[in-house]
Amino acid sequence: MLVLKHKFIKIIAVILISSFVLSSSVYAKMQIMSDDDLTKIDAETGITIALNTDIYLKATSIGLFTTTAETSGIVLPNVVIDGTLDTTSDNFTNPSAVNVNSTLVADVGTASGKTWLNISGINIYNPIGLTSKGIYIEDGANDRILGDLYMRGVFMGRTLTNGTSGYTPPGNTQTFTMGSLPSITVAAHAGGGLDLYASLNAYINTLEYRFRPADSSNEFKVSGIYACQSFTGTVEYPSTWVGSGNLRIGNFAYNTSYAYSLGSITTTLYASMDVGTSGGKTYLCLNLPLTGSIRVNDFQMDSTGSFGPIAVDGMTMRMVKVTLYNI
Repeated sequence: MLVLKHKFIKIIAVILISSFVLSSSVYAKMQIMSDDDLTKIDAETGITIALNTDIYLKATSIGLFTTTAETSGIVLPNVVIDGTLDTTSDNFTNPSAVNVNSTLVADVGTASGKTWLNISGINIYNPIGLTSKGIYIEDGANDRILGDLYMRGVFMGRTLTNGTSGYTPPGNTQTFTMGSLPSITVAAHAGGGLDLYASLNAYINTLEYRFRPADSSNEFKVSGIYACQSFTGTVEYPSTWVGSGNLRIGNFAYNTSYAYSLGSITTTLYASMDVGTSGGKTYLCLNLPLTGSIRVNDFQMDSTGSFGPIAVDGMTMRMVKVTLYNI
């Protein structure tokens, strides 16, 4: 069960209400449409939302809990989503607004006995970052601090070229080519978890996890993360990498072959997320079947220095289960 703190919900509500109130296209009374206007309308389901606004999102905390009592789960305090590019600024006190210019299409439908929400047209043209300091596991009286998370320079659904603000992969000035616009589809499943699948072409400039918040040298840092369909260029030399197309999380057919008499079965795979308890401890279980390619320009751990580039090309993984427990 995903539980959002009341303050965060109020912030979202204010943003949505302000968008309607301040929009120049909103009228205070009904308008009669001409016959010519009516002939230009195509009947469709869903809703289209055109956004062009400067925003930031801030929440005192966001929690993923196993019960409505909120006694067992994972909590992200001091969450900020904004345009901050460094990791030294106090962006919770002074967040940096970022321009969002996207046309989103949301549809609700049913398939396989479930109700699905599909959102397409997601575009992150300007760099966005996510910050959360003091992430902890809430488990009754045994809360445990995990550390700080800094994600900087997130782009999605656009072509990136050398000199683009927020795009500074180490040792790489090549163009990262946009695929089709990203989309995500989500449904609930039995037990309170989520099924989802997504298609995306994304880049993250830096991802830092500081497991000792007071000392930035005690961290895992990944720089220049690409997720797409495929790459050209020599694996050992990031300066030659050119990525294109979309990586898919779930929503791809997987063929399982059996003995001759049984033939084969093709199934559509979905990603899933569940939170539960075992032995009095909280755990988070993710299943993320993937198809596509992921490359990383540089990976660093503590003060040991750089481990160099990482490349996983042309992968198709039927099941990728990650369980975090007893933490």
